[in-house]
Amino acid sequence: MRNLTFIFFLSFNILSSQEVLRIDNSISSISYSGSHLLHNWDATNENISGLIEIENNLISKIGVIAKVKDFKSGNSSLDSNSYRVLDALRIPNIVFRSSEIVDSLDVINVSGTISFHGIEKDLNVFLDKSTENNNISLTGKFIINLSDFNVERPSLLLQKINNEIEIQINLIFN
Repeated sequence: MRNLTFIFFLSFNILSSQEVLRIDNSISSISYSGSHLLHNWDATNENISGLIEIENNLISKIGVIAKVKDFKSGNSSLDSNSYRVLDALRIPNIVFRSSEIVDSLDVINVSGTISFHGIEKDLNVFLDKSTENNNISLTGKFIINLSDFNVERPSLLLQKINNEIEIQINLIFN
């Protein structure tokens, strides 16, 4: 964990006029939802690391790391299959780094790069932003396609799972 924090600090090139806030992983989460002809499922990761940089009271940078093995669905068989399909031992982390942020009062437009399953892709998302009790909350949803990250979709009864996976984030920084 210390190494991840150090890497973020180096990559942010922190100056004294900037403020850095950490994800509060006791109340933050990233979830995903998938579907198949026969059933839907979701899994949640509540063990996320990340930082935001505040410059002139606006978010200027975001970095987030989530371990694949920390996504839990409540079904150990499903989790085990997900870890195998996503090659979690060889590629354990999902990493997002912002490259540009347009911060308005209650919504931010974040552009950056997501690294998932060994593939890096550009990503642009709009997130709701709120500030309360010195906490900054970022929430939102977006879709990724498994095929964009060369994930071999598993099959059940000869039918592959859907390509689209919905990602839901609830990140609290303090």
